[in-house]
Amino acid sequence: MIKTFKQAEAFLALHIPKTSTQTFPGELGLNRAKYFLHLLGNPQEKLKIIHVAGTSGKGSTCYLISSLLISQGFKVGLHQSPHLTDVTERFQINNQIISKKEFVFYLNKIIPVINLVGKTFYGQLSYFEILVGMAFLIFSEKKIDYAVMETGLGGKYDGTNVVLRQDKLSVLTKIGLDHIAILGKTIEKIAYQKAMIINKNSQVISINQDLKTEKIIRDVAEKKMANVMFVRGRDGACPVCTNLKNMNKCFFCQFKSNPSYKEVDNLQKFITPRKKILNRDKTNVKKKVGAVFQTAHFPGRFDIKKITNKIVVFDGAHNPQKMKAFVSSLIKEFPNKKFNFLLAFKKGKDYQDMLKIIISLVGTSKIILTSFFVENQDMINASEDPAEIGRGIARDARTGINFEIIPDLKEAWETILKEDGLIVVTGSLYLVGEIFRLIRANK
Repeated sequence: MIKTFKQAEAFLALHIPKTSTQTFPGELGLNRAKYFLHLLGNPQEKLKIIHVAGTSGKGSTCYLISSLLISQGFKVGLHQSPHLTDVTERFQINNQIISKKEFVFYLNKIIPVINLVGKTFYGQLSYFEILVGMAFLIFSEKKIDYAVMETGLGGKYDGTNVVLRQDKLSVLTKIGLDHIAILGKTIEKIAYQKAMIINKNSQVISINQDLKTEKIIRDVAEKKMANVMFVRGRDGACPVCTNLKNMNKCFFCQFKSNPSYKEVDNLQKFITPRKKILNRDKTNVKKKVGAVFQTAHFPGRFDIKKITNKIVVFDGAHNPQKMKAFVSSLIKEFPNKKFNFLLAFKKGKDYQDMLKIIISLVGTSKIILTSFFVENQDMINASEDPAEIGRGIARDARTGINFEIIPDLKEAWETILKEDGLIVVTGSLYLVGEIFRLIRANK
């Protein structure tokens, strides 16, 4: 029997994958997750699910969909990964994180099943698979109206892709090149993996995609007899978030897809089951939706804080697509400002292209390159060697960038706070989470 939250974390740590085959087990992992849920009584089949996949914007989209549903009076469960500082962040009811006491209670409840699965030919459940199963169980027992579930990686073999219900709504955010070693080296292969969360005879909403990606999504939807709707953009400002200073918060504007009010209402209609369409005044719906977008605050995504009298912007952008969107929002929010960057990138990411985007903005500002090593997530996450990144910057004499290499994260954070001008922490959500831990420890 686990008695404390610390003991719960230690138990979960035993299930963090140590090898690539454990980290990305493919079909075996998906079948193991299904068997785990079968032993739990298939709680996922007792829930109305909104399943979100994509390369960029999954986390913010999940949070915004949850907030939109809450604004309509629904009780909503939200499961996202990775967490920033605490695993309990992955279990939210109406955007409120469950308590550590509840977390320990539910983990104790499923440990016998976790151990049972480990004794079968499926092998030991992974950290991610345990938490996904636990989320479905918690949401089922708390009788939520909707569960908003973010995929981990890909879609086809993702541990969240275990729901058979035809009323599941699949939402696809912007799809691009990322995790190519696992999902494939072409946009078509990656799009196929993401689109495979679509269920038979179900509803699908996708943000506007490039033509190749859209074709793949349509082909998958057609084979599964699913109804797909693409949120199309149009010229002009988005009427939903016109007053937002930070367009990066808006699912529709983040990738320059600016819908009309009608398209926002369409999103509401798809989210609301056809059997329970609300009788509501259209103007009030628009106001509620607009209010959600204007007040949305998602930690670690264009997250502006004041620390020791310095303005610090945190963003977990970890691929060129996300970095471009983030930098665009940064310029709009802080025109003609000097930026100092604290950067670290997860191993395997396209940090060269991300650096090009950052360097084009920095000018005479300072960059500090640092590192991280995170052991309390779905897998062990290490950063690229900052010295190697620094050598790449130095080789390009044209940049003229003032940079410093400080591998120790605590020292790097304390050093960047001494610089004049705005401070930006980006390159990885794991970096942002580790800095948040330092801030919390200092408090």
